[in-house]
Amino acid sequence: MSQHQTCKVTTPAGVELAVHTWGQRPTASCPRETIVLLHGFPDRALLWEGVAQHLSKGHFVIAHDMRGCGHSTPLHGTRHYRYGPLIDDLFAVIDQLSPGQKVHLAGHDWGGLYGWDALFDARATTRIASFTTMAPSLNQVGHWVRQRLSRPTPGRLGQVLHQMLVSNGLMGFFAMPLLPALMWRSGLGLWTFRQMVAKLEGVRLPVHPGVEGDAVRYLGIYRANLFQQVLRPQPVQRTPIPVHTLIATRDPFLPPRVFEGCAEWSLQPSRSEVNATHWAPLSQPEAVAQAVASMAHQHRQAFSQQASARA
Repeated sequence: MSQHQTCKVTTPAGVELAVHTWGQRPTASCPRETIVLLHGFPDRALLWEGVAQHLSKGHFVIAHDMRGCGHSTPLHGTRHYRYGPLIDDLFAVIDQLSPGQKVHLAGHDWGGLYGWDALFDARATTRIASFTTMAPSLNQVGHWVRQRLSRPTPGRLGQVLHQMLVSNGLMGFFAMPLLPALMWRSGLGLWTFRQMVAKLEGVRLPVHPGVEGDAVRYLGIYRANLFQQVLRPQPVQRTPIPVHTLIATRDPFLPPRVFEGCAEWSLQPSRSEVNATHWAPLSQPEAVAQAVASMAHQHRQAFSQQASARA
């Protein structure tokens, strides 16, 4: 198994991010693709350990603890978890650890949600070569809801109600004040998530000291972004960056139906499926790694020795 290494990246805003890497860095004499993995809630970079082990055999793999999580700066307050600062953190990691070539981005859960928005940042076309996501964007979910409400039938209304109240009921709960934080501080939140992962995926959720505090801080991402984008989605726009949607066929939170509009947001869309529920990186690491590696192979990047030297 490839041993992972850790380092720190300090962003221009002064946020210190804990970064994990696997595999050999690319050089002019030994080129290889660089892959950046984005985790979700209530996870850390090491959610990707199994996937990264598979990818590291032929790639340089990077995953950082998002702000507020793990060994990154423990920021408090909703404003710190708007997409803008999260995307700035992402590009700070890319610029420091992959200055000589574009990266292949992959996101799970909130990593996939805000990864979509990163594609439309002005920096994206020069720094991101491809994107593999296990989530639609919140804008896409908002359009999915509007399309069904604009032409209502009992079936369409039933889909919307089920998605909002059942599939995404936890997301709505986590956007509430007070109660979600109490749930996590009491230990009930972590216990509940461990039970869900064990029942749905048949694997154990990795538990790291301090994850409850991570979750309390990271509730800010729900409050800062969820209803703002779902209720007022941005107009459809298309990224030139190739996007692959990897759909977990048994995901109770993000069922295949909510991915219907993803192809409209990319000039180069593709999709595949994995037989898993929500935590496919834990239960199906090889299949997830294969999907990400396939995108990296299809959209290879040249390593720039001059750019690396300047950095």
